[in-house]
Amino acid sequence: MARIESVAAELLHDKSLVNVVVRVRDSDGVEGVGEAWWGILDPEQPGRTASPIIAVVNDMLAPQLSGRDPEAIERLWYELWDWGYRYADQGIFLMGLSGVDLALWDLKGKRLDASVASLLGGPVSDGIPGYASLPRLREPDRLVAETARAMEAGFTAVKLHEIDPELTALLREEFGDAVQIMVDVNGHFDPLEAIAVGRRLSELGVTWFEEPVRPMRDHAAIARVGESIECDLAGGENEYTLEDFDRLLASGALAYLQPEITKIGGLTAARRVGVLAELYNVALCPHNFRLGPSLYASVQWAFTSFASKWIEVPWVPSDEAFSFPVALPPMRDGLVLPLEEPGLGCG
Repeated sequence: MARIESVAAELLHDKSLVNVVVRVRDSDGVEGVGEAWWGILDPEQPGRTASPIIAVVNDMLAPQLSGRDPEAIERLWYELWDWGYRYADQGIFLMGLSGVDLALWDLKGKRLDASVASLLGGPVSDGIPGYASLPRLREPDRLVAETARAMEAGFTAVKLHEIDPELTALLREEFGDAVQIMVDVNGHFDPLEAIAVGRRLSELGVTWFEEPVRPMRDHAAIARVGESIECDLAGGENEYTLEDFDRLLASGALAYLQPEITKIGGLTAARRVGVLAELYNVALCPHNFRLGPSLYASVQWAFTSFASKWIEVPWVPSDEAFSFPVALPPMRDGLVLPLEEPGLGCG
């Protein structure tokens, strides 16, 4: 029986957008590759803010896994979570656990020569709509150009990270109804500001208004905004535990749920959150802004749930790039297609 031989997290930062990659190698020489959350953007020192997450993997989790059975993913997840509970059941501890968990699923798929989705029962659809998630651009010309480039690549929807609703109005005027528009403000506004912006976005026919208020986990404030505007709300990327998601969904604030697989504990935890989305009858839209194992894991997960409605695909200007060397997942007619390669499918 194979055993876990090594577990290590490393920072990939040869490009402008870093990745925190976790590698788990077994005694047969098979390696699984996962990803932990990458930290808050620091243009001056890319990847600096990821160092605590990397330390969680290398200094805390790796010693607990040495010599263990890599096939026992559910057991290992619970034991690591239970062992680390005194540190935290959220934040950087769960981010590190996410990377380990994804690497274990990738390893298992490679050992069995099967995609992760097939291990979980197989894809439940032939394709899921994908939207191009643009970074903060702020400049009207760049915003129009990047949206046009995404549409030329086959996307029928884009997500903006712009706080000025008139930039959304610009896109609506430029492209009409040929493209669906989502708007993510990353909790930029207080509730009154969010209501005012949300009313303008409602007039513009956006698909959703994402994380409208700060603090981003103020469920009551999010619900107040939702009750005061006409467009749907999205959120959840900064929730962690099953209890967190249950409280958020019980508030009735969201139409679109966006868990971040590199924060919540990986695929093992994501499967439980997916069941909650089905229970509360909301749209599951995995959050992701990295090209690498996190995106591929999100795709594998999305294809195992009938609640899945959208997949976020990071879309950055040609002068920016992600450090993990992998192509975008296959797409056709605006749909992300199931992944067929072993494991997560990204090498």
